[in-house]
Amino acid sequence: MRNIQPKINKLMAALRKKGIVYKINTQQFYSEEQDRLITKMILWEEHPNRDGEVFYSRVELLKHLVERWKEVNDHGEGSENGGAGQPNE
Repeated sequence: MRNIQPKINKLMAALRKKGIVYKINTQQFYSEEQDRLITKMILWEEHPNRDGEVFYSRVELLKHLVERWKEVNDHGEGSENGGAGQPNE
């Protein structure tokens, strides 16, 4: 899947308009096992000295932000799709 970062940026901007501000820190380290650099992304909702959510894949990070967007819209504005796809009440 290509062009993931623009989608992540759009979701973060949309969430920011709803009052939820996320920050992403990235760290790289060398994996001897895989013989390559690994990028670790840490998603912070509040203070960066606290533990954030860790992702090793931009796709997984995007999926997390999509789920968060669904939660905000379902609970913030009401569901326009009749609650379809909502696992919890």
